[in-house]
Amino acid sequence: MSPGKTHEAIETIAGVTVSSVQFQPTDRPIEDRFSITASPDGARLMLGVYDGHSGSDTAEYISKILPPALLACPPQDHIRIFEQTDKAMLDAFKNDHAPFCVRRSKEWLHNARVLRSGCTALILDIDIPGMVAHYSNAGDCRGLVCDKVRDLEAPDAVLQIQQTIDLNAKSRSEQERLKLEHPNETMLVVSGRLFGKLMSTRGFGDGYYKLPRGINNRQHKKYVDVLSALDKEKGKVPLNAQYNSYFYGYRTPPYLIATPDTGVMTLNPDSFIVCGSDGLYDLVTSEVITQTVRQGIRDGVENLAAHLLEAVTAMGIGDDVTILVLTFN
Repeated sequence: MSPGKTHEAIETIAGVTVSSVQFQPTDRPIEDRFSITASPDGARLMLGVYDGHSGSDTAEYISKILPPALLACPPQDHIRIFEQTDKAMLDAFKNDHAPFCVRRSKEWLHNARVLRSGCTALILDIDIPGMVAHYSNAGDCRGLVCDKVRDLEAPDAVLQIQQTIDLNAKSRSEQERLKLEHPNETMLVVSGRLFGKLMSTRGFGDGYYKLPRGINNRQHKKYVDVLSALDKEKGKVPLNAQYNSYFYGYRTPPYLIATPDTGVMTLNPDSFIVCGSDGLYDLVTSEVITQTVRQGIRDGVENLAAHLLEAVTAMGIGDDVTILVLTFN
């Protein structure tokens, strides 16, 4: 696969237009995934962005199972479904490798792969008749809503931006959460990464920082041995060969959680929504993004997501980028 765009599309669904684009700056497969899902009656539209790492297995899996599970319940159940989904993944893997397990499930390899890789998850659950967006954010993808100012030339014109908060090992709020949940443990975040290795502190997968220890970490080491076999398949240095480096402080798991930060954003017919992976927001501010999209709307650009990507490409993209832009028709 050569570097460049891996996806570009526009679709009209549930009375709104969603443009999407993905960009991979290297020759490896893109690890991001996204979803656009509507309820049968068209009253709810769900946008999802899933930033994968250490492979795409987790992002691919979550992008398929999470949206329908969320649409089957009211937005108030988002936290429960995020947590249940994460627990089900961990339980499936643990059952396959229980001490007295006689036969592993047919899905044992899949169950291991979706725990070895990982992904963050951002969901915007849009109530179209009610004109509100319920967000659930487990990680550092970002969603924003900009209320379009009708008279942009007016001297008092102000851009109103509502947005989610990035949650990763560099976030002060996440560092404080880790301290509260794991008291008397030091060096949890080193050089802006969990145990000096992982940027994520919320999301799915990354089971090696969630699985139980057992006595003297013996059970955890067995789990890591299983996951390490997948590294060998890909020609990577296996986790078990770096155990002391990755798990020097592994005492009270889980250190990653799938519990999302939730809230509500108000909409109006002139609003537009941008959802993106951190590959976008690492390059430009939310203010620049909204200005770029607004200019694209004024210029009659058809694919606003691709327009936004083109505006930031010159800055030197170093990570996978996924962008969704929604406008009301």
